[in-house]
Amino acid sequence: MTSNLIDISIAISPDAVVWPGSPTPEFSLRRSMAKGDSSNNSNFFMNIHTGTHIDAPLHFVKNGMSVDGLPLEIMVGKVLVMDLSGEKEITVAALEERWPAKETKRILIKTTNSKFWKESPRTFRKDYIALTEGPARWLLERQVELIGIDYLSIQRFGDSPLVHKILLQKGIVILEGLDLSSVKPGEYELICLPLKLVGTEGAPVRALLRSMN
Repeated sequence: MTSNLIDISIAISPDAVVWPGSPTPEFSLRRSMAKGDSSNNSNFFMNIHTGTHIDAPLHFVKNGMSVDGLPLEIMVGKVLVMDLSGEKEITVAALEERWPAKETKRILIKTTNSKFWKESPRTFRKDYIALTEGPARWLLERQVELIGIDYLSIQRFGDSPLVHKILLQKGIVILEGLDLSSVKPGEYELICLPLKLVGTEGAPVRALLRSMN
């Protein structure tokens, strides 16, 4: 059966790319049918910001909203995929050139980062493209509610957390760790519901796009 769903999540495994200093995902069997148990039963351990995940305000805002308090409506609905894969950086000019005339509440930014998931599937790339202060404030002025990017952080490696703070202080949901390599620019329906982790600053998601055609 043909599906109009596009999986834009990255796989989680012990070989997954992680932020420098973060632990690699671990799977361990508590019970194993191969060893004579009646079922298979596994434990799973990883950092919340590994793989495709959402950042809630609590990530960089003291006493900010945790992931279990986020309105689910923000994470389901019409989204615009913007293709900046021909750009060396995300600039206000590049965003303005691609910005639609109608209101847009959710955007996913496709860059050259998406090719890293195949080119460097086990190696963290410090040269990934991300937002800087100017574009972040420009998007804030457009009153977006969710911004997604195709690597593990919305801000550049080594930068201060200013970009995170600009967005999270205004309640914007940040969706990180996307694979947009097979996605064409345009409008889709986004589905990216986080695990209902109580009191945490983020959570893993399975992010999907549905064609609007």
